[in-house]
Amino acid sequence: MNALRDFRIVIADDHPVIRHAISHALSSIPNARVDAAARSGTELLGLLAQSKWDMIITDFTMSSAQSDTDGLALIAQLRHRYARIPVIVFTMLNNDDALIRLARTGVAAIVDKCEGVDEFRTATLEVMHRRRPYYSQRIRARLQQFAEGGEARAGKDLLTKKEIEVIRLFASGASLTDIARHVSRSISTVATQKSVAMKKLHVRTNAELVKYVQENGLT
Repeated sequence: MNALRDFRIVIADDHPVIRHAISHALSSIPNARVDAAARSGTELLGLLAQSKWDMIITDFTMSSAQSDTDGLALIAQLRHRYARIPVIVFTMLNNDDALIRLARTGVAAIVDKCEGVDEFRTATLEVMHRRRPYYSQRIRARLQQFAEGGEARAGKDLLTKKEIEVIRLFASGASLTDIARHVSRSISTVATQKSVAMKKLHVRTNAELVKYVQENGLT
């Protein structure tokens, strides 16, 4: 009998070849066992509800999945319902903003599909034994580019001129009432524009918003 219990893994991808390749890559990891495979986000959620699992490995987008069980919507459900189960996401995602959002969901690892099945094995080992986030080389390079300034540029590009105007004034110390009077809009409109801007910039508090404006040249 093994000293360690089996580490049960469920995988999801809409291509059978990919599912087989990942299962084969993980078969050499001691105690790791791929016990089930799903073809869509809907199937994956069904499997998760039926048993206990130690790891989820899923594609980011699956063509057969419904919109509310695919992409970021699926990852949000996994992180909410099964927060204690590490999630490894593999993807061919080209949208940098979506990649940043994905990294911020708290998934255990992100792997670029173009880097081969060995990366899945490496990511699985890292998550199993080191319990820290793992990003494959291509993903790591893209995230690093954002850390060096790309994210700030992308965030600003998403904002409208009116939203930038509102958060600039707010960061300068103006209240929503003052801003509304200054820009000749209603307080509710200004509050909405501020809230939308915060969501686009992925900041949650007023302090974070002020810091973002100051650090990214929006003052």
